[in-house]
Amino acid sequence: MENYRILIIDDLIENLKTIVSIFEIQRPEYILFQTNNAKSALKIIEQNRPDLIITDWDMPEMNGIEFIKELKKRKDLRDIPVIMASGVNLSSDDLKTALNAGATDYIRKPIDPIELLARVHSVLMISEYNNKMLEAKDQDLTESALYLVKSNEFNIDITKRLKILSQFISKENAPAQEFLEDTITEINDRINEDSWYRFNLSFSKVHKDFNKNLIKQVPELTATELKICAFIRLGMNNKDIASVLHQNPDSVKVSRSRLRKKINIDQTQNLESFLSSF
Repeated sequence: MENYRILIIDDLIENLKTIVSIFEIQRPEYILFQTNNAKSALKIIEQNRPDLIITDWDMPEMNGIEFIKELKKRKDLRDIPVIMASGVNLSSDDLKTALNAGATDYIRKPIDPIELLARVHSVLMISEYNNKMLEAKDQDLTESALYLVKSNEFNIDITKRLKILSQFISKENAPAQEFLEDTITEINDRINEDSWYRFNLSFSKVHKDFNKNLIKQVPELTATELKICAFIRLGMNNKDIASVLHQNPDSVKVSRSRLRKKINIDQTQNLESFLSSF
C-alpha cells in the first residue's frame, strides 16, 4: 500500500472527524492533513504537497470553488487532484460547476464510506498513471535529445575531417574546394537547425504549453534561452545541451546564469524544478 498524502478541508469539525475516521480505519497507511478553512489549506499544500485534496464547497471566507480556482493558478500546485464534497450543492449543474472549476471528482454528503474510498482510490490511481506516463514521455524525450548529442558529435567530427581534407586539395582545384565548403556548411546548418526542429516537435507534443506559459511569465527570453530551458526541464547537463545546440559548454553555463537573473530566482532554488512547473 502507498503512503498517499491526503488533505481534507471542511469548516465543520464533525465532517473532518468523519472523513478522518474512515481513512484511519480503512486506510491507516494514508498520511492525513486537515484544516477547517481554505486559506490555511494553501499553506499546508505549499509545505507538504498532498497527493489528493478533499474539500468542502460551502465555507466562509473562501469556498471550495474559489479554493480550486486559486489552486489552479499556481503552476507548481495545479496538477494536484481535488475531490469536491457537498451536502447542499447537489444538482447536475453544481457538479458541472465544480468540474469546470477544476475538480477531478465530486462526492455528496453525508459521506458514504464505501463511495469515499472508491472515489479516492480511483482518483489516486488515475493521477499516478498520468504521472508515470509523463515520466515515461520525458524519459523518451531525454533519450531522443541524447541521441541528437551523439549524432551532432558525429557530424561535427565529419566537418573537422572535411576541413583537414580541404588542406590537401590544390588551390587551383576550385570546384573541389567549393564542394567541400558547401558540404561543411550544409552539415553545420543541419546541426544548428534540423536536430532542434525534430526534438522540439516531440517536446511540444508532451509539454504543449511550456513555451507559452514560460514566455507569459518571462517575455524577454530569447529563442536560444527557450531551447536551453526545454533541455534543463529534462535534466540535461551543460555539456549535452551544448552539443545539441552546437555551442561551447561555457556558453551554456553563462546562459544558465543569465536565465536565473531573467527569471529572478536565487542560487538556492533548483532551476530544473522551477521549469518543471510550466
